[in-house]
Amino acid sequence: MSVPRALSVLAGLVALTAASLWFATGREGYTRWPNAKLAAADTGTSAAEDDLLADIGIETEPTADADIQSRFAFGLVPGGADPKHLLSLVSALSVSAVLAGLAGVIARHEHHASAADAGER
Repeated sequence: MSVPRALSVLAGLVALTAASLWFATGREGYTRWPNAKLAAADTGTSAAEDDLLADIGIETEPTADADIQSRFAFGLVPGGADPKHLLSLVSALSVSAVLAGLAGVIARHEHHASAADAGER
């Protein structure tokens, strides 16, 4: 297998894998990772905390459970400047495009080199 073909196959695999991971993790807009603070925020207050709040005049009523999900999601775009949040479908497709472009440049160079060799003979 030639180098340009191998790079093209690799570019396709990177793109397919990234798109599959994005679909499998819920097609989120931004990349996110599990967060202990988010998981803790989803729990209710204890009876002692409710008593303290009642003492200062704040009544806690049962509310609908918040749906805060602390899980990994491969996002469409990066979720921030933190290196672990830079992973996203867009960044993976950018790598795939660079690989495909490199394959095209190498193939063109090989074509011109072989044409030049044929012309010298």
